[in-house]
Amino acid sequence: MLTNRFPPFALASTLLAAGSLACASSGPGGPTPEQTLALARLAGAWNYDEAATAQAANIRGVRPEDHLTQRASDVAMDQMRERGAGGDAVSGTDAGLRQTLLMVGITPRTLTMDVMADTLSLQYGREAPLVVPAGGDWADASTPQGSIEVRLRWDGDAFAVERRIPGGGTIRDGFSALESGHLLLTREIVWRQPQRVGLIVFGR
Repeated sequence: MLTNRFPPFALASTLLAAGSLACASSGPGGPTPEQTLALARLAGAWNYDEAATAQAANIRGVRPEDHLTQRASDVAMDQMRERGAGGDAVSGTDAGLRQTLLMVGITPRTLTMDVMADTLSLQYGREAPLVVPAGGDWADASTPQGSIEVRLRWDGDAFAVERRIPGGGTIRDGFSALESGHLLLTREIVWRQPQRVGLIVFGR
């Protein structure tokens, strides 16, 4: 049973903190000592936990990674309807939007965080690590899907990694620790406003 590993109050408070990143402001500069400590707590290698992800996301009868792909497809349909109804309701290029949705639907099997003096190295699966300035500045990066920009978005000592796709949207991955010792990734896609896509849970 996984129920005791994810106390409802612990998960609820974590989700509230992760969701608050959607309206938080962040700017360039060095991280505070508290922010550096928050990064250090989550440093190291993490492995995708399918059962824990299914429980946290309340998914029944489908693999969590398939659910995330379907949610990305649902978001795509919503955006297509907006573009059709409002002309240019969602700015961007078809190629950029396709790249965004492809990246949104990927569930990494592993996640590795390395914390340095002023950067966070984040590796999704077997992709090349993304080197993200710890203070909140945007930086150029490369992914198998193409060139992007990355940054850390801070709300106090809670943080999210944002990947901005040229001609597309922004993928926001909020990271937080559960009381069980697991790592919770809360994924949003941002065009005109943030949309929750799904949750992914990792264990050591």
